[in-house]
Amino acid sequence: MDIAASLGALALLCAFLTLRCRVPGALAPLTALGCISLWLTLAGMAGLLLPAGWLMLAASAALGVWALAGQTAKRELLARLFTPGAALFWALTVSFAVYFALRQPLFSDFDEFSFWGPAAKLTSLNNSLYTTGEIGWAWQATQTPGLIVLSYFVQFLGRFAPWKVYLAYDMLLFACFAAVLGSLPWKRYTLAAPLAAACWLAPWFFTVYNRTIEPCGVYMTSYGDIPSGIVFGGALALWLAVREEGPRWPMLPVLVLAGSIKSNTFVLALLAAGLAAADWLFFAPQSAPKNAAQKRRALAGRAGFSAALFAAPMAFYLAWGRYIAGLVQKNAEAGGMGETSPGTVGVAVSGIKMLLGLPVGEYYEARRAQFAAASAALQKAFFSSRLSMLGLGEDFLYRHGAPEWLAKAMGSGVLVTLLILLLLAAAVWAAGKGQLRRRIGLLAVLSTAGFGAYNFMLALSYGFIFRPEQAANLVDYNRYINSFYLGWFLLALAALAAALQSRACRPALSLAGQGGLILLAMLMLVRVGQMVLPQFSVLGFSDAAFADQRIQQARADAVAAAARPGSRIFLVSQGDDGLDWFEYSYDLLPLVLDYSGDQKQGGGGGTFGLPGLRPPEEDSLRWYYYHPYTQEEWEQAVRQSGCGYIFVDKIDEIFIESYAALFSDGLAATAEGRTLLYEVTPQGPFTPVEMEVPA
Repeated sequence: MDIAASLGALALLCAFLTLRCRVPGALAPLTALGCISLWLTLAGMAGLLLPAGWLMLAASAALGVWALAGQTAKRELLARLFTPGAALFWALTVSFAVYFALRQPLFSDFDEFSFWGPAAKLTSLNNSLYTTGEIGWAWQATQTPGLIVLSYFVQFLGRFAPWKVYLAYDMLLFACFAAVLGSLPWKRYTLAAPLAAACWLAPWFFTVYNRTIEPCGVYMTSYGDIPSGIVFGGALALWLAVREEGPRWPMLPVLVLAGSIKSNTFVLALLAAGLAAADWLFFAPQSAPKNAAQKRRALAGRAGFSAALFAAPMAFYLAWGRYIAGLVQKNAEAGGMGETSPGTVGVAVSGIKMLLGLPVGEYYEARRAQFAAASAALQKAFFSSRLSMLGLGEDFLYRHGAPEWLAKAMGSGVLVTLLILLLLAAAVWAAGKGQLRRRIGLLAVLSTAGFGAYNFMLALSYGFIFRPEQAANLVDYNRYINSFYLGWFLLALAALAAALQSRACRPALSLAGQGGLILLAMLMLVRVGQMVLPQFSVLGFSDAAFADQRIQQARADAVAAAARPGSRIFLVSQGDDGLDWFEYSYDLLPLVLDYSGDQKQGGGGGTFGLPGLRPPEEDSLRWYYYHPYTQEEWEQAVRQSGCGYIFVDKIDEIFIESYAALFSDGLAATAEGRTLLYEVTPQGPFTPVEMEVPA
């Protein structure tokens, strides 16, 4: 019922935007989701999330009913509301709502438990932003909330579920796909169909490049990397569609949404704003003013709106930064950690100063070598890292005598870049000898320059924000760079579609362009079919795919049932590399899983034991995640944490030898599978809690 209510409100809001605000039907879903995200974010920052959600539902229903009231021309009404883009959005959204409700996939990736999942769950459980929720993390959560509040939108009337998070984020992707189709009418179905297919396949094509042996996290992921890239492209597709017809204000909430998905992809929102602003500032609308006074007023108006395009995401960035600064200070005063990495803007300024030979702060000077090494590694990765399904594969080329450099380049960044530039060149050619050609040419040039700027931001991140080992190996490089490629690809598709349907495009050229898009979509479909097995994709994962998560959730539920409400719990999970601690932090909410150890000697997952029992350094994983505590130190850490219980998930000989004397039964109950929980008594040994232990 919560999904039905949210989708109904969204449909009515889209009807209002189309019928009363002249937003084309295909662009209404993205505009509506941008407005919803902005409204709920502002309300969350003000501590009014729940009443804002109810007000949003009521206002959407009232506005939609008012827009539909008195509409007598049903054929015209359907034509305006149900364009090919709108049909694509609603068909995919409703299908996924039904499919996910039946299959109910769970979170499974590390970062889904270390931030994205707990943030969404906290927000839904507490009806307030995750930044204010109580959780066992020692640091302040500062990630931007654009996606999290969309998750809240689809389920705040019901119970939290991970599949509803996936649905919310997929709705956003589908809204961007609809924007790429833009104002295409049904009679241009030969153009709309391959565009829709290419959009649908793009996340797989640019993020999955090997056969998978586990569920493919393209449409089942709560990470912000894919949405940030697709919204970047969707915003520019929306701009191409509304620049000449329809209002331009929908760009503003969509740009704010683009800038609030992930902190490290905020630059994508600024790039989208810059491209749209340059297009609007330098190229007057077709109905240009004639006399000098009108031209001056028009130029001032264009300059003002161009500035507003930049101001929208920047205003959000500054407001969120001020909001977070206050929370970080409170967290530090309460004994937690403050900000754990420097801010994006400060990093960018210092990186530019370093390139110009100007002095920088001590922190940045100490990382100069790391920055230089990361920059060199990124240049090499552009020509060698596998980033898409474009290539025939290194093995195939090696077997047929191809040079090594060519084999490594197949499917790499250079090949992806050439594909996108080819699509943009085709759009410039198809646009004819008019203003549209110059506009698309400008977008092509500026977006290519933006690609260089985005790579510079990646170098800054690896150089000054990430840990040395992350920079040395370019950890998660594919995730970060593919955000740009996805958005750039959607921009190229939207530009080509705009060119092919323009009046200046010759019929023969339009027909050839449509044939080229059909061929591209077919090749993408074949390649995705070769590389992603159906049983491992969103279209056919098995029930066993989330078996481990369901077992872990059952153990967490059993602990929650045996513990007192509002308890704080200390975790013992020997051999953990942090994943178990993050996963149980999520599973146990609203109970709080303590950081389980101090910051100096280690917490947040790992192996507890006496200092003398630490494995040798050659056993790198066990050595790195080993937390050395004497018996007295460990007991003191547990008691001072404020925990009422110890959740004994996994024990080993090290833990038994080190701390069994602190438990009244010497850990016999947990070794025999009779309990997972020990109560922290005011004094004396910790005592086992009677409970049902799931098999």
